[in-house]
Amino acid sequence: MTMAEALLDLAEELAGRDIAGSSGDKTRRAVVRRRAISTAYYAVFHALTRLCAKELLTGSRPAPEYEIVYRALNHGSLKEAFNKEPLRSNPALKEIGNRVIELQTARNLADYLPIGRFNRSRAADEKIRGDDDKIRPPSISCRKLVQAAQSTLKLIADLSSDDRRTLAVYLILKSRT
Repeated sequence: MTMAEALLDLAEELAGRDIAGSSGDKTRRAVVRRRAISTAYYAVFHALTRLCAKELLTGSRPAPEYEIVYRALNHGSLKEAFNKEPLRSNPALKEIGNRVIELQTARNLADYLPIGRFNRSRAADEKIRGDDDKIRPPSISCRKLVQAAQSTLKLIADLSSDDRRTLAVYLILKSRT
């Protein structure tokens, strides 16, 4: 089992626990929802880091080099990379990018909003800036985000070898202009 698969399993368990425990303490349910959302994002993030390391290192993978490439992917530059060419014009990579950005936005809300400001309806009311710079509410719920992470992992796994290499290069390496 990969790290991404283990994290997705945990996100699914947490999302299920939120539904099953709907009559419990509100703060605890909010924390469970937040952890499910954050963990779903990290499942996709780790799938991307693994893809980058596998694509950019050939043959045997000495531990120091593998770890350097694995850890090279940056959360902050992820959205920027997906909004640039050639990732935004490739349909398969654009779909992955849109989902990653949605998950990352939800993870930021879940991880950083004060308790009481993030609840079951909060995500639907929260305004975020989309790829086109227009402000709009995201279509977010805990369960939907976990499902989005699951389908994103499948999209990543199903990429062609050319798309895998393109994704790895443009996520990790910075182009000079």
